[in-house]
Amino acid sequence: MASTIFIQTPFQSKSLNKSLNTHFVPSFKLPVSLSFKPRTAAFSKRVHIRAGLIEPDGGKLVDLHVSEPERELKKREAASLPKVKLTPIDVQWVHVLSEGWASPLTGFMRESEFLQTLHFNSLRLDDGSFVNMSVPIVLAIDDLQKASIGESDRVALLDSDDKLIAILTE
Repeated sequence: MASTIFIQTPFQSKSLNKSLNTHFVPSFKLPVSLSFKPRTAAFSKRVHIRAGLIEPDGGKLVDLHVSEPERELKKREAASLPKVKLTPIDVQWVHVLSEGWASPLTGFMRESEFLQTLHFNSLRLDDGSFVNMSVPIVLAIDDLQKASIGESDRVALLDSDDKLIAILTE
């Protein structure tokens, strides 16, 4: 979509022993196919069941984490950018976006995406396909924050402790 978020610090789940991989990985090899024969002749068709991971919306999983070598460069870059302080809920939305749970979004929604979500409960992608998206994911800022950003096309996003969370780009 229009904006991109680069995550500076990896989010770690307390429930997963601070593992960086917070996605569920099944213990069996995918894809798995099962088939069985019906017990009666009345149901003579063979049924095939296939298990596997579904494709992410938009066809590609969005991963916005910054690799370790680039992290220091991004921190130095963010020092010179306008800053926006995030609420705890905004930080959680950054987490959702960064791990691809809101694929195909690569950042907070713009006005057109926001309106599509509100009115149609979906987003229309560039290829003409639709993605179910009933919850708007936006970063609300006030007039004072908007004035401090000015015409900048990059903004540093900070948590409540002034720790760099992400860089928002146009």
